[in-house]
Amino acid sequence: MSNFKERLGKLSPKKRLYALETLPGHLVESVQGERLHQLLTDFDFIEAKLDAVGVQALIDDYDLARVSDVLLAEGQAETLKLIQGAIRKSAHILDKDKTQLAGHLWSRLVDFETPEIQGVVKQAKQSRNSSCLWPLKPNLERANEGALRTLVGHSWGVTAVAIAPDGKTAISASNDKTLKIWDTETGCELKTLTGHSKSVYAVAIAPDGKTAISASWDETLKIWDTETGLELKTLTGHTNLVYAVAIAPDGKTAISASGDHTLKIWDTETGSELKTLSGHSDPVTAVDLAPDGKTAISASWDHTLKIWDTETGRELKTLTGHSYWVTAVAITPDGKTAISASGDRTLKIWDTETGSELKTLTDHSWGVNAVAIAPDGKTAISASYDETLKIWNTETGRELKTLTGHSDRVKAVDLAPDGKTAISASDDRTLKIWDLLTGKEVASFSGEGAFSGCAFAPDGVTVVAGDLSGRVHFLRLEGVSSGR
Repeated sequence: MSNFKERLGKLSPKKRLYALETLPGHLVESVQGERLHQLLTDFDFIEAKLDAVGVQALIDDYDLARVSDVLLAEGQAETLKLIQGAIRKSAHILDKDKTQLAGHLWSRLVDFETPEIQGVVKQAKQSRNSSCLWPLKPNLERANEGALRTLVGHSWGVTAVAIAPDGKTAISASNDKTLKIWDTETGCELKTLTGHSKSVYAVAIAPDGKTAISASWDETLKIWDTETGLELKTLTGHTNLVYAVAIAPDGKTAISASGDHTLKIWDTETGSELKTLSGHSDPVTAVDLAPDGKTAISASWDHTLKIWDTETGRELKTLTGHSYWVTAVAITPDGKTAISASGDRTLKIWDTETGSELKTLTDHSWGVNAVAIAPDGKTAISASYDETLKIWNTETGRELKTLTGHSDRVKAVDLAPDGKTAISASDDRTLKIWDLLTGKEVASFSGEGAFSGCAFAPDGVTVVAGDLSGRVHFLRLEGVSSGR
């Protein structure tokens, strides 16, 4: 038994709680770095604080040490970062079952050989009954590797995720008819957005981050205040499920794509329908807006794409050439070209001014689900049912790399803001991180269910992803070796 546990046992319940709540802060204020380090590496303190106050308050103690003026040696700071990382990664378990603390710390930290970490591991193991069975090898991801934090809250699969422009919050959409707003730093659920009567299929956040728009199978869209979680407007008019929504760069209008074969343009302030875009003969499943917000491109099951003037609602061009439904479309940053992905196993590059087909990208052996374009517009990456991703030169149409490693269809892909790293989400229950220069997989993370979506935060380091078990995962890519 540590000295801390012995001293704590002599206090009344009220004083014990006060000590657990305030002692780390007191040590910071009095600049007692060594004592703070001793406290935060004492398993008895960790266990007592978790039991009395909860996991988030415990995580916050390590943040307090990190951002304060308390002087810690380099090794001490790294030790605290590892312990905090282990606790954070298991927070969704510890919220429900605090008795799992010892086992989770052991599994996440035992491979780190520093004396301070091994001391915590030894204390954790000694805290358990001697008859307890321990795995011979760690059976959980190590601290600060893979997921930063896994968030449990949705009762059904997560269909889409979006990150606010400032990177501080994320929103998940789910088959459980709700959306949830999360704090990306702490992993706390900030708000649950209720009101839809069927699955929520897509979500987009306004450029100012103050509002979000959701698209649902209940044939409506809803505008939400992201700070209060209040529903501001319900957008009605579609007569079939709504597949996608995009918000204009000025935040004043949004465009939705629906199974009723139409798109609609909405005034985001009043919630009124401004235009209905008709012309497709089958469900419209995807839409993207040009950087200037003046044109939009839609993708449909009718094998075509259409370019629209968003101010007049007029159809400018119909892009034909695909022989099966079009699953995705993305516009280059300069707005001059677009790339479409199709179930016909190809991607096509289009001139958005003339509507002419510039290149057809072949080599996938099955349908293509998603496509993302690098910030410089010179490369693109595609995700396919054939379990691969491919990197393409958008100017020549040449395939640069094939990324292999997934064992089931790849559902989604996103690129980091610097265009050098990609993340893919697959039905094989994994997320994979790729170095686009070498084409090599540099990291992999396993979830509880098939992954449905993934997105990079503006910092290029944080990733949010949702899986069909209803979990939302936050990953931090710091320290991932890319081989460059």
